[in-house]
Amino acid sequence: MPSTVEDAYPRVIVEAGLAGLPTLGSARGGIPEAIADPALVAPPDDPAAWMALIDSLTPERLAGAGQAAWRRAVPMTRRCLPELAAAGVLP
Repeated sequence: MPSTVEDAYPRVIVEAGLAGLPTLGSARGGIPEAIADPALVAPPDDPAAWMALIDSLTPERLAGAGQAAWRRAVPMTRRCLPELAAAGVLP
């Protein structure tokens, strides 16, 4: 997520984490907080830093980062189907 704007807290990072996918992101706004791993964050205006970050991603590191992303994302979700059923939205 090489954003150049001050994103508050990008939901797409949580959604990727729920799929076990780690996110690389820029050091802007809430992106570093959402990623929670400073080793996966780079300055948005430094292409060399992004290339070095991408080059450092071994299969083992990606697997570990994916598991960490999932563990970080799960507590940020909640079961909403019971609420929707209680509200009459679902049968």
